[in-house]
Amino acid sequence: MESINLQIENKIIKSSRGEIFFIRDFIKYGSEVNIRKILSRLEKESVIERIAFGIYLKPKKDEVLGVIYPNLDEIAYKIAKRDKARIVPTGAYALFLLGLTTQIPLNTVYLTDGSQRIVKIGNRSIKFKRTVPKTFAIKDDLLQLVVQSLKEIGQKNCTEDFLLKLQKSVIKISDKTIETELKYAPMWVQKEIKKLYKLN
Repeated sequence: MESINLQIENKIIKSSRGEIFFIRDFIKYGSEVNIRKILSRLEKESVIERIAFGIYLKPKKDEVLGVIYPNLDEIAYKIAKRDKARIVPTGAYALFLLGLTTQIPLNTVYLTDGSQRIVKIGNRSIKFKRTVPKTFAIKDDLLQLVVQSLKEIGQKNCTEDFLLKLQKSVIKISDKTIETELKYAPMWVQKEIKKLYKLN
């Protein structure tokens, strides 16, 4: 038990502040029960913080702001990496990432080819929503965000003002990406993006 303690502590001490850990990161050192006990002790000693069930953080502190927590996007991609799953930001968060809204959503939604679930982070949440493999045929991150933003707004709510703002992102997408990946988006989305792209 002492050896497990030391190995886990050393791994955490050597890591950078702000790093996120999962139970699975320590599984080679011992049983899950023992690992949870050790992490619980380290949490009480303020070495780490538990930010969600099975998710721990080595706190990064600022003299004025106190503990600086990772944003939901960082946590979501860490979870996806752990699960070897692909994710795509969608909904209001896709709009925020493109600068189409200034409101940061408390709850973020990601499409995934991994497990469907909700991870609670304090008063916020990350929702992983299972989707069809075709969604990931669009590999370009910017095009994917543009597509998801249009789907979030809906065809009937695509105002001229919204499309004008969206065009700033559309014109940054390469010709090759438009030619090879846009075909995987819904037909009405393809038409809107092509119109904005040709206006460039």
